[in-house]
Amino acid sequence: MRFNEKELCHYSSGPAIKEGRIHHKNPNAGFREGFKERWFKLRGNLLFYYRVNEFGGVYNKEPIGVLIIELCHIQREDDSGLGFAFSISFDSDLDKKHFLMCSNQRQCDEWVDVLSQCSYQNQKTKLLDLKNQIMDITGTDPLASYSYQT
Repeated sequence: MRFNEKELCHYSSGPAIKEGRIHHKNPNAGFREGFKERWFKLRGNLLFYYRVNEFGGVYNKEPIGVLIIELCHIQREDDSGLGFAFSISFDSDLDKKHFLMCSNQRQCDEWVDVLSQCSYQNQKTKLLDLKNQIMDITGTDPLASYSYQT
């Protein structure tokens, strides 16, 4: 997939669905590399992450990476011995997992919940459910005037 880097950076600067500090271990990191503290920001189905400086602030306004939350599995890693952790693995390579470690269980649960709901496919399913509910009540298709194809 191709992206225009400047547009992506500009998009990342807008308001977030959720953001916060999380420790991240990249699946491509070496065996000796541990978790790195990062600032994560979710916009739509794009999860941007930034470097954190020594004072705990975001190091740069440009993200150092982005994860597209589509065709992926988000799961808690309760049995991993990592504390309050969850992982993101993509259908294209289920063996490679991004591990993310939060500071408490509530924060971990919030991230898992919001990430599980942000994919395009999930949003499409919600839209179709709402459409069907409205059709049951009114008898008309609320999306007909928008030429939405299901």
